Amino acid sequence: MAAPHHFSEPAALLAFVLVPGPEWPSDILSSLQNYWGPIRHLGKLYPFDKTEYYTPEMGSGLYRGVLSFEKMVEPQEIGKEKKRSNALEQTFALSADHRKVNIDIGYMDLDKVVLPSYKRGPFKLYAGGGLWLDMILHYAKGHFIPTEWAFDDFKRDPYEHDLLLIREKFKKSM
Repeated sequence: MAAPHHFSEPAALLAFVLVPGPEWPSDILSSLQNYWGPIRHLGKLYPFDKTEYYTPEMGSGLYRGVLSFEKMVEPQEIGKEKKRSNALEQTFALSADHRKVNIDIGYMDLDKVVLPSYKRGPFKLYAGGGLWLDMILHYAKGHFIPTEWAFDDFKRDPYEHDLLLIREKFKKSM
């Protein structure tokens, strides 16, 4: 029997970043670029106000935005990037249980946005090594459509304009 054909298509590396306040902190942007290289698209920050989930750890007045990097990623390598994003979060942590920033690294291909997680869930697919993959948005008919299980901010999807720009820039770079 012939060996299976290895098919891989690079995806856009992106991050949803939760920060204190309505402006991108320059130290965090600088560190993100030190880790992953130049930013291709820097999205707008939106109030993260539909859940108190991160308030005990990060305080109130949080904002989240999406950005993408010029660096591409092989989807099967996203676990390595998740480990790196967790390590970067720890460099900004005020203590073991108080983060200053939350970085949800992930990838976008032409069809979807996928975020890796170390937390299991009913709709997440196991990828090995304690890592679960969560497809939170899929692209259809010119829009990013949130999955039923996505966080509220993805359901309201203030990021769609930025995601469409990221997708366009990604398509042009392929």
